[in-house]
Amino acid sequence: MTRRTKQRPAPISYRPPERLREEFHLRVTHSGQSINAFITEAVFGQAMPRARPISSLERKLAAMLLSQAARINDRLQEACGEPDAAHLEQLLQECRDELTEIRSYLMLALGRDT
Repeated sequence: MTRRTKQRPAPISYRPPERLREEFHLRVTHSGQSINAFITEAVFGQAMPRARPISSLERKLAAMLLSQAARINDRLQEACGEPDAAHLEQLLQECRDELTEIRSYLMLALGRDT
């Protein structure tokens, strides 16, 4: 068995003064970040890239968007067999309206203006 010759550098630790310890932990908790990410952002002014937990609201939005996309797919599939031009035009307009709504929800989920 070969031993590793390279070792990782020792971690840099931070111990806040006793009088600030509670405030430090409250700030970390309210930030929603790990301690490491919180300190990195505070020191360097930039957030560390991290995986963000998905909220229940985001899960509901995603489920709703998937449902709407499935409805649009079903309607368009149905339209392929319809020779009636007036019905087809109405169906396409409904699909466009649903796509506009999906776009609005996606922009909201991404935190962008519509």
